[in-house]
Amino acid sequence: MDEKRPSATTLDFRDSQTWLHCLLGLMAAALVWFLYFVNDSWWAEYVGYLRGPDFMYSHAPLIPAVSLWLLWRQRHELLAAPRRTAEWAAGLVVLALLMYWVGHKTSLWRLTMVSLILLTWAAPLYLWGWEVGKRLMFPMGFLLFAVPLNFVTDLTNPLKRLVSAISTLLLNMGGVHVERSGAQIFSVPHGRFQLEVADACSGINSLIALVTLATIYGYVTRQRQWQRWVLVASAVPLAMFGNLVRVTSSAVVGNLMGQEAIGVFDKFSTFLVFIPAIALMLAVDRLLDVNWQEWKARWLGSRGT
Repeated sequence: MDEKRPSATTLDFRDSQTWLHCLLGLMAAALVWFLYFVNDSWWAEYVGYLRGPDFMYSHAPLIPAVSLWLLWRQRHELLAAPRRTAEWAAGLVVLALLMYWVGHKTSLWRLTMVSLILLTWAAPLYLWGWEVGKRLMFPMGFLLFAVPLNFVTDLTNPLKRLVSAISTLLLNMGGVHVERSGAQIFSVPHGRFQLEVADACSGINSLIALVTLATIYGYVTRQRQWQRWVLVASAVPLAMFGNLVRVTSSAVVGNLMGQEAIGVFDKFSTFLVFIPAIALMLAVDRLLDVNWQEWKARWLGSRGT
């Protein structure tokens, strides 16, 4: 009779190596908890940023939940993956701890966050090997979308001027006579309405959120890497388009109903950013399935007849 083997989706706790790895994993988790949540103030600073007026990452609290869902989604593959210690990954663990030390000493809480994300990937990679590590790469890497980027705020002013310039052009072409000064749009003659493209209307918020959404959507629905990159790249112009629709619509409302109507409209206009952008992103997703060679042959064939 063949020897009975453990299930491929369960850990074999009869193996002493399994117990050793679990013990090391618990020790690593305890060390991470002490270093990052007991001995460091980055969490308080991060929460303060979330509550601050310059917060542009409204999706950030959802990122860990999405990462956990991704882990749960591939739990069977993780448990069934062959395990072998990857000694080379010890260098990544050391790098993560070095980044933590620099971030802790210099109070660079963003660097501390990145070091935590790297460590949560590098430690399992070291303990259980590449087959486990490569399955953890995207769920752990997705956590980077919760880390605020310093240069993002520098993009706000150029985006505001770009949106206001294009919106002014479209409004004048559509018969709504306006002038622009910086990021402000005035009706002509002055007095009907005045619209200022604020930081929240620059498009950076929707850009960050839509790129995040496109990344997770592409990862879940697409197998080819180039198709995932196309979806992520499409999120940039689509987010700008959605925000342009919002600003232009606000100006049209102000022209028709006056200045006070703009404030009321802005409270309910968020959908004007995301609904068109998400709809167009789904359209791009559908285009990825089109057989362009067949379409070209049919079109040229119909032209020939």
